[in-house]
Amino acid sequence: MKKIENFYCVMRDQVRLATDLYLPDEEGAYPVILMRTPYDKRGFMQETLYSHYPEFVEAGYVVAIQDCRGTCASEGKMNLNGGNEQEDGHDAVEYLAAQPFCDGNVGMFGLSYFGFTQIAAAAGAPAHLKAICPFMCCSLSSFGTSSMQTVAAFHLNWAYTQLLQHADTYLPDEEFRGRILPILKENLEKLGEYAKILPMNQNPAALLEGVPMLRDYLDLVEGVEKKEFWDSIHSPVCYDNIHAAMLCGTGWMDGACNSTIDNYMAARRSADPCTRENAYLLIGPWTHGGGLPSQVEDVDFGADNSGEAQNVAGVMLHWFNRYLKQQDDTFLPDRVRYFMQGSNDWHTAGDWPPPQAKAVKFYLADGGKLESAPSSAGEVPLTYDPMDPAPSMIVDKQKRMAMADWSEISGRDDIVEFQSDMLTEDLALAGIVRMHLYADTDVPDTDFVCRLTDVSPEGCQRQIAAGFVRARHRNGLFTNDFLTPGETVLYQFAVGHTAYCIPAGHRIGIQLTGSMFPGINRNLNTAEPPALGSDYAVAHDRIFFGGDKASCLELPVL
Repeated sequence: MKKIENFYCVMRDQVRLATDLYLPDEEGAYPVILMRTPYDKRGFMQETLYSHYPEFVEAGYVVAIQDCRGTCASEGKMNLNGGNEQEDGHDAVEYLAAQPFCDGNVGMFGLSYFGFTQIAAAAGAPAHLKAICPFMCCSLSSFGTSSMQTVAAFHLNWAYTQLLQHADTYLPDEEFRGRILPILKENLEKLGEYAKILPMNQNPAALLEGVPMLRDYLDLVEGVEKKEFWDSIHSPVCYDNIHAAMLCGTGWMDGACNSTIDNYMAARRSADPCTRENAYLLIGPWTHGGGLPSQVEDVDFGADNSGEAQNVAGVMLHWFNRYLKQQDDTFLPDRVRYFMQGSNDWHTAGDWPPPQAKAVKFYLADGGKLESAPSSAGEVPLTYDPMDPAPSMIVDKQKRMAMADWSEISGRDDIVEFQSDMLTEDLALAGIVRMHLYADTDVPDTDFVCRLTDVSPEGCQRQIAAGFVRARHRNGLFTNDFLTPGETVLYQFAVGHTAYCIPAGHRIGIQLTGSMFPGINRNLNTAEPPALGSDYAVAHDRIFFGGDKASCLELPVL
């Protein structure tokens, strides 16, 4: 294997992006597999999944690892919101395709931000991009937001991590860097405290002059509800413009799980037949990152179910053999392969959601019950105070986060719970969990959150899925459909994707509340843009059930 360091790909504006090439020893033209990362091209092999790159080279590929614009050895200025990645991705693919070491076929792989760079590149429709493997990423909303135009607090944390890890790149002036680094380090310790400051664009951690990445964050906060801003960063991605085979991969404990599956479903809706018919999905019992471990905190899914044991790198190699070399027709016999939590085994399906899953409704009822049929009419109050929001994540008494026991917050005044009777047999779920919620409130805007849990006989509640709806955007983005106080509204929203077997003897549980902070910014319950407002109101909601307002949980049951 030969290595060429800092081969420069020239973009349309003459900015040069540094790229390391790993080539077969024998001269010739080969397909190229490109990774575009902001995390330093020299360290990509630290992700176990991509440490297999020598096997790709041995199989007759050139592996190209590129620093994104403005990161590490590449020229230009990074855009924190991903605004550069469509044009740069297109240009990088076409530049590499024109080189003598390339036979004209280009693929891409990577996860998280460098999963997104693949979809962004594909949306630019480069002629020579044939196949991509975008793992663990979102593309239907801009980086650091949800599809409901909310802003996640982790976005600023991500910026700070990059600034501190690559200070020489992002803060090139030595004198300025010396002055600003102590402030960045101090602010990093206070980000949780600063996230509560209103309005969000007055967060002291984002107001440091001379740090362009922080200006990008403020652009997001100030533009998140404006279509012009989203258009300026080519978001959300238009899948009708993509003409490439797509292998999406994620894990059930991956924070980008729902968005990755949504990427796959968007590909399956594409107007482009190539994209639509060559989209595949792989879901394991994994957390975010390329390690793909079989054990998450205190839950062991079995050594056979790690990414290494499941040969995910080999799956990608077969994928590229099929689409870049047209040599392998034995790729996944089924479009979707997924891991079932609980039974800890693998399943296949012709699509996602699995066509064989049936929607089964569990109705909210008096006494905090979930029942198989609507009950008599009733209601339960729910109060949401933006100054004391329910959390999007917890660390329980056993120091677990991904596998935390959510019963530890069930006593909060702003959480309403419903549970089924004890199950008499295992209940296997696979697909999209949905909530149909009848509610009213006394404010012009608010959020409703539903968390689905597996309730053990001991009362431990493990999260299966969690989702929300922002009232003003319930009928579509870039709309502001404010509420009339006292008017009953039916909210229909996805709680999330899952494949989970709830065992006999356990119960189905849901927690209803008004926030998932800091995973999404708080709704201030006013008509101001939530990310820019400073005034707030306490929402007094009523959740209705039974009669002609039969709120229900809809589960995809196999």
